[in-house]
Amino acid sequence: MSILRIPAYEYRSIPRPSGEGKVGLFFARADAVSAELAQWKDVNPREVKTSTSVYKDILSTLTDEPTRFADRNRGLTLSAAEVDYDAKRREVVITLVDRQLHGVVDGGHTLHAILAAQSEPPEGDWKAEVFFKVITGVDSNQIVEIAGGLNSSQVVDIRSLQNLEGHFATLKEALKNEPYANDIAYKMNELKPIDVREILYYLAVFDCDAYSDDRHPTALFGRKEGIVRTFAEQFGDGAKNGSESFKILITKAPEILRLRDLVEKKALQQPIGRFKAGKDGVRVRSRKNANNDLMFLGEKVKGTIPLGWIMPMLAAFRANVNWNKPKGTFTWKADPETVLDSCIGSLVDRITEIHASEGSRPEYVGRNATAWRTCYERVQIALLRN
Repeated sequence: MSILRIPAYEYRSIPRPSGEGKVGLFFARADAVSAELAQWKDVNPREVKTSTSVYKDILSTLTDEPTRFADRNRGLTLSAAEVDYDAKRREVVITLVDRQLHGVVDGGHTLHAILAAQSEPPEGDWKAEVFFKVITGVDSNQIVEIAGGLNSSQVVDIRSLQNLEGHFATLKEALKNEPYANDIAYKMNELKPIDVREILYYLAVFDCDAYSDDRHPTALFGRKEGIVRTFAEQFGDGAKNGSESFKILITKAPEILRLRDLVEKKALQQPIGRFKAGKDGVRVRSRKNANNDLMFLGEKVKGTIPLGWIMPMLAAFRANVNWNKPKGTFTWKADPETVLDSCIGSLVDRITEIHASEGSRPEYVGRNATAWRTCYERVQIALLRN
């Protein structure tokens, strides 16, 4: 538990419309903000990233134009057990008890910048003030919604909110023994090489409840937040809405992710060096791409394949899936690497043809329905031959 006392000459308290708790509002000097608040950030789904332009602007205003800081910054929003005003001492008294419920809900970048500026304060009278909004009576089920609804200069993405609610626990369990398990970013601004949204994307194209021989996941390309939302809905209400695809897909997550990297590795073994990753981009096998990490294989390769090429080829292996037979299971009709070896040449040929027809823009390939359909058909043919 922490009891913070923050000097403030004015304080206002208003009841919350729900009738539960209240909201305390006040301005405080930036040099009076308690460093102890940095220990109460578990309720904030966003990691602080000091390299962003937003953070640099916050710090610059604090130090170079301190009198304008209160007007330009939304301040700090806290959830607390209690908030009161000691009129005699002119201090706001904030009581924090539960780290999963109380603390800095919004304003993590602002708090970090204030504490950084405190360590090397501007010369003279530092007149920067910060606005505080302290909410009490917040139920544990509401804290995620409050964190999602509040943001300063960046959107708190749904990926971070679902991590806060623990929806990713099943996926984490499925991948816990993989060498890359600790390299997955489940929160916004985590400096890790693998984005969980990419993982969900690779899984989603194998959803045989949503897609079939005639319907392909073309519309998923570039819509990762929608995939995360679908994932969250299934884990929250899967039994109610009848769809539990991700629960099935997660059981094969390590194999699907390995297949994703195998597609890229084996595609690079095909004669595609003349193709570019975009009109203004670099060649697939440029010097810049000489040491491409295939994280799911744990290998480095010389070159990189754009996502607009990879996704139609990866999704094609949905043709190799026995889905929900028996119920709740996912099995391969044939060893996926063997099937890949037998058709990778024709997959790459078809993708590069479409790439050329789309003006050498791989993102257009990723949105081209023909690319997804013909790749799927190539895998079907390979299965029949095998």
